[in-house]
Amino acid sequence: MPVNPAPNNEASFKIATEADADILVNFIRKYYEFDHIPFHEHEIRAGLPAFLKDPALGRAWLVLSAGKIAGYTMITFSFDLELGGRLATITDLYFEEPHRGKGLGRRTLNHIEEFCRRSGVLALELRVERNNPRAFALYQKFGFRTYDRIPMSKRIVP
Repeated sequence: MPVNPAPNNEASFKIATEADADILVNFIRKYYEFDHIPFHEHEIRAGLPAFLKDPALGRAWLVLSAGKIAGYTMITFSFDLELGGRLATITDLYFEEPHRGKGLGRRTLNHIEEFCRRSGVLALELRVERNNPRAFALYQKFGFRTYDRIPMSKRIVP
């Protein structure tokens, strides 16, 4: 299953494909519940196949620990002149409870950063819930900084 299986507590990463869609939807549901994000399964299932088919949009990985799926992560690509060009946003980073606090987050962030470096991505960004101090501390240790900007979104209805 993993591209490069890792022994014991090491992390390995499998690029998610359409065959992994149900696994991802299940993890996305759990992540959204954990972070109190409204979960709209129909929208997730509608967008996920296109995302998984088109590497220009981003990547999703299943994160494995000792050969078992422990969680997942996703990045999307964009472009920002302020940051020098190609940008990746970590949209999702989630681990099942038994796998938290064991270094998987740090190893996953290292994996993402190395992937981005090889792919010509010049900057990484992410969003973190204010009420998740553990994640906030991890991201700060990894070098992420806050800005005095507030993300805003608007849904475009066809």
